This record gives sequence, C-alpha cells and structure tokens, in this order.
Amino acid sequence: MSETERRYKYAHNRVLIEAQRILNPQFDDAVVFLSGAQVELLRNASQYLNRLTTYVAEYNPGYYLTPTVEDFDSILEIVADLEEALMGNPNTLWGYNDSYAEALENLETDPGGVGLVGQQVPEGEIWRVKGASAVAASASCSDLRIQAYSQGAHIMIGNKRYPSNGHWYPFICDVVLKEDEYFYTNFYGLTQDDAIYCCFWGYKMKVS
Repeated sequence: MSETERRYKYAHNRVLIEAQRILNPQFDDAVVFLSGAQVELLRNASQYLNRLTTYVAEYNPGYYLTPTVEDFDSILEIVADLEEALMGNPNTLWGYNDSYAEALENLETDPGGVGLVGQQVPEGEIWRVKGASAVAASASCSDLRIQAYSQGAHIMIGNKRYPSNGHWYPFICDVVLKEDEYFYTNFYGLTQDDAIYCCFWGYKMKVS
C-alpha cells in the first residue's frame, strides 16, 4: 500500500485512534464487568474498529496516514479477540460476595454413628469452603470424619481416629461447592447422650 493510498483527510465526525497505542498498549490487562446495555454499545461500536480509516499512523497538516497493511492486519486480530470477548463466555468471575460460616451440634446423640449435615448451597451461589473443625465430648468416639458431597461423590476432607474427649480438630481445605452440594461430619463409636460439634467456614459467590 503506497503512502497515497494511506492518506485521508480529517473528518469532524470521525474518531481517530493512534495505531501504535493498540500495537504497543499503555495499559495492563484488566477484568471488566459490563451491563447488558454496555455490551450492546460496545458490540455496535466495534464495527468502526474494523475500518482502516479509524487508525492513525502519522498526523500531518490537512491529512493523516493510516497504518501499513501489516500493522492493520495485527490490529484486526486484536479487534477480532475483542469481538469474541464481547460475545460472552460461560466462565464466572471468581469473587467474594459474602462470608460463609455455620456451626452444627447434637447434644444428645444416639449410640453408634451420628452425622451433622450442613446447609445445601442454594441456587445462584457458589461456596468456597476454606476450613472446618470438629469436636466430640465423648470418651468412646472412635473416629470423626469431615467430608463434602460434590458432583455425586463423597469427598474426604480430613479425619481423626480416636479423638481426645473435648478436643477441637481443625482441617484446612479449599473446596468449591455448587447448588445442592454440602459439607458434613460423621462421628463413630458414640454412646447415648454424647455431645458433638462441627463448624465450616469460607465465602460465597453469586453466579447467574
């Protein structure tokens, strides 16, 4: 493409973008949340980003030069990536919405094995559970097991064989639960009217 072919007069209703600011960006990557209306605006505005006349390689009195063919091809690749991003994707932004914590107890257990089951994750939320703890006020407890029910599987988070009477046992974890999934703790070898406790904590995220 010759310089003559790259030469355009200025127009009062034309927004110009310096090509080098696209090819060598001045800003770091960023995560941006857009409303539906904002997505609509940007999808329509992106039509102008596919036009050679939008980009300036060199300003001159009375006219400007557009980028070379090679530079414009590189810019069009970047625009195509932007258009794909604006079409949306199934990924959910990973972020804090609210704290999550619950404490469960049974102060009058039946003999044998007894479980404490946490809340199920409600629709529209994801829970990230970061820790759990449990204690049995029992001299006979043979095992305590903290687990998560996720994707139809019962996942072991941690356990303590023959826990000391009245001693809290913490377990650090990083478990993501979706709708209808939950944490629970099972205690084994209990006698009548033992007391058991467990806690789970982490944070919640909103999803659409």
